[in-house]
Order: sequence, then structure tokens, then C-alpha cells
Amino acid sequence: MEKRPRLFFKCTLPIMCLLAALFLSGCGTPKKVKIYESTSDIRNKVVETAVSLHGNPYRTGAKGSNAFDCSGFVKFVFKKQGLNLPVSTDKQIKAGSEVSRDNVQPGDLVFFKIKKDLHVGIMINRKEFIHASKSRGIAVDDVEATYWRRSLLEFRTVLG
Repeated sequence: MEKRPRLFFKCTLPIMCLLAALFLSGCGTPKKVKIYESTSDIRNKVVETAVSLHGNPYRTGAKGSNAFDCSGFVKFVFKKQGLNLPVSTDKQIKAGSEVSRDNVQPGDLVFFKIKKDLHVGIMINRKEFIHASKSRGIAVDDVEATYWRRSLLEFRTVLG
């Protein structure tokens, strides 16, 4: 029997745990999400924390740990990693630095303008993001879906 190097388990275990969390926390048919392993431990931990909250309810003004609004969700996830972000989307959009679409990484923030309101989520791979949806709670969506693509403002990184 061939022995696999420990590195295999170190890299794949977090991904498997994230996918299991998504599968177990969803109602009905689970959403399949492809998680890309980042070269940064902090990025992996941000995504892992965010995905572990999948399915929690939305509540206006809520900052966690049982319910969230969009900016409260982002603040809570980053605070768990020792990073203190502003509490509101209008301040979060000024944090860190802008990132081009081609350079987006897991853990980067994505901002949308929906009607007159700002909305924020966390990229979990180059295509999908996790956010606090008013109708579905903490949910995963595709940034390229028509609704989101029309509202997309920018990507930002606060992770360097």
C-alpha cells in the first residue's frame, strides 16, 4: 500500500471540512461549492469561518453569532481571525485596497450596490462568495449571476 505524504492531508482536510459543513448545514439539496486552497493560512481560516456559518439567519443590524446582516457577518468572520474591520459597509468599502477581478483570492471582500444600499460578501473562490442574504440567511452565490453582475462595484482585500 502506497503511503501518501502528510502534505496531502494538510491541504485537503480543510477543504473537505468546508464542503462537509456546507452539506450538513443546508436545507434540502446542498449547494456544491468549489473551494480553492489559498497559499495563505489566514485566507483559508477566513473562508473556513465564513462557510461554517452557512445557513445562519439574516437579521437587520445583527452582528453575530446567531444572526447577521451583511456587514456584521463580514466583521464577525474577520474578528475571529484577529482582524478588526469597520462595522458598516460604507466604511468597509474604504478598508484595505482594491483588487482587480483577475486577482481576486479567497477571503477578499466583494461589494455590490443594490438599489441605494451597499452589500458586502466574502469571496470563497474566484467565482463564488458567501454573504448574509435577507431572504436566505448566510448563503453562497455566484458573482457572475446576472443579478450580482449588474450590481457589482468592486473587490477589496484587507489581507495584504
